[in-house]
Amino acid sequence: MKSTTLNNNRLATGLTWVAAFGLLTSPSCLLAGFDNTSLNKKFSSVKSADHSVIFSRISDSKVLFELGADELLSPASVTKVITSAASLSYFGPAFSFKTPILYNGAFEKGKISGDLFVKGSGDPFVVSELLWQMATDLRHLGVREITGSIVVDNTLFDSEARDESRVNSTNKSSHAYDAPVSAFAVNFNTVAVATAASKPGKLAYSSISPFPMSSISLINRTSTTNGDLTGAVTLTRNSVQSGGISLVSGGKIGADAPLKKLYRSVGDPVVASGDYLLGFLSEAGIKVTGKVKAGKTPATARVLHEINGYEMRRIAQGLNTFSNNFIADMLTKRLGAAFSKPETPDQPGSGTLQAGSMVLEQFLRRDIGIKGSLKILNGSGLSTENRISSRHILAVLNWMEKRGDLYPDFLASLPATGWDGTMKKRLKNSEDLAGLVRAKSGTLTEPITVAALAGYFRHPKEGWVSFSMISNGRDGKSQPGLMEIRNLQDDVLKGIFSE
Repeated sequence: MKSTTLNNNRLATGLTWVAAFGLLTSPSCLLAGFDNTSLNKKFSSVKSADHSVIFSRISDSKVLFELGADELLSPASVTKVITSAASLSYFGPAFSFKTPILYNGAFEKGKISGDLFVKGSGDPFVVSELLWQMATDLRHLGVREITGSIVVDNTLFDSEARDESRVNSTNKSSHAYDAPVSAFAVNFNTVAVATAASKPGKLAYSSISPFPMSSISLINRTSTTNGDLTGAVTLTRNSVQSGGISLVSGGKIGADAPLKKLYRSVGDPVVASGDYLLGFLSEAGIKVTGKVKAGKTPATARVLHEINGYEMRRIAQGLNTFSNNFIADMLTKRLGAAFSKPETPDQPGSGTLQAGSMVLEQFLRRDIGIKGSLKILNGSGLSTENRISSRHILAVLNWMEKRGDLYPDFLASLPATGWDGTMKKRLKNSEDLAGLVRAKSGTLTEPITVAALAGYFRHPKEGWVSFSMISNGRDGKSQPGLMEIRNLQDDVLKGIFSE
C-alpha cells in the first residue's frame, strides 16, 4: 500500500492461530446472503472503473458471486498475498535468515587487526534489537577493538537498490516506503526521528533514534503549540554527497501530545547500515578505528558470529499487516537468489527483482496451478505494472487454506477489519464486523486509481469464504476517487453482513 509505512520496528509477534480462529468464527450478526442483482448494482455504480471480483465458498470451491473475475488488473499491494504465500511455502514458517559476521587478520587479546565484514543475507527484518544483541555478543566473545573498517557486503543482491518505483526518492523523500533495497539493511533501510513537545511557543525536542549517527544531520524546526496536536509534525530527508543524509523536522506538535516518531528512507544503504553498526558497537564498548565501506567478503575471512534473524512467520506478519513494501521487495530478491534457475548447475540464483518475480510466477503456475496470462514485475505492488485477476488471487487464498503447515501463520499475518494494520480503519464504525474479516488491502493513486481487497471471513450458512475485489481506474480517463472505491468495497462487505 503506497501510503502505508511501518510505524514501529518493534512488531509484535501477532495473534496466535487459536485466537485468530476463535475470533473469526463467532460473528454476532447474520449474513443476508449473496444477492447477485444487488452486488452487480453496487459495482456498476462506479462507472469509471473496471472491476475484477469473486467470492467463493472454500469447502467445495462454489462461486457465490463473480464479476469480471478473469480480468487482469493491477492489484497494488494485494500482490503481497502472492509474495507472502510463496515465501512461507518455499522457505517455511520457522525459517530464519542468518547474517554472518566475519573478520580477516589476527584476533588476539581482544583486538581484531583487520576488517569486520557483514555479509548481507537478504534478511528484511534486521532491526535495532538484533544489532544490539549482536554487538553485546561480540563483547562476550572478547572483542574490544577493531583496527580496520566495517565492510558491508551487499553482493547477494544486484546493485539496483532503487527500481523505477523508488528512483525519485534518491535525493529527497518524505516517506519511508521508498527505502532502497539491499542485502544487508537495518530497520528497513529507514531512520527515525523522535519529537517531543516543550513549552508552547518554543522549539520541540527532536533527536535521531536510537542515537545520533555521524552520517546524519538533523535540523529541528518543529514548534510547540497548545493542545495535543500530533499529526502536524513533518520530516524531510535530503541526501548529501558523502552518502549521508540531512533530516529537516518541521511543523507543530501540541504541548500535551505524546512522543511522535517519524520514519524516513535512507539515502545510501551502505552508509546507513554501517553507521548503525558503529553505533551499537560503540554502545557495547567496542572501538572501531576504520570507516564504513562497501566490499565483498574474501574467501579467507573467518566467521566470528552471526545475526540470527526472526522467523519467516513474523516477517510475513510485518509484510501483510503493515503492507511493508521494503519487506516485499527484499523477499522477492531473496526468492530470486535462492530459487531462480541458474544458467549453469554451479551458478547461484540471481538476487534481482526480475529473477524473484519469475519465482513468484513459477509459484503461481507450478504450485498453485494457474494457467493463462498474468504479469508480475515486482512483489510489492508499489507500481501498477503487475497484472493479476481476482480469480488468480482467490486460487492462492484457497491453496493456502488447504496447507495446514502454512495457513495458520498466513491467516494470522492478514490484518483484521477495525483492529490493526492497514485494516484498522476499514469498517471501524461497524462494531458487529470488527475483527471478522482478515484481508490484505491494496491502494495506489497514480497513474491510475487502484483499490483492492482480498482475504477471508466466515459465513454462518456457507462456512469459510475467500474473496478478492480489485478495482482500477481506466488509463487516459478521469479517475474515480480512491475513497469512492474503498467505500464501495466496504459497503459490499456490510451488505453481506446485514441484520
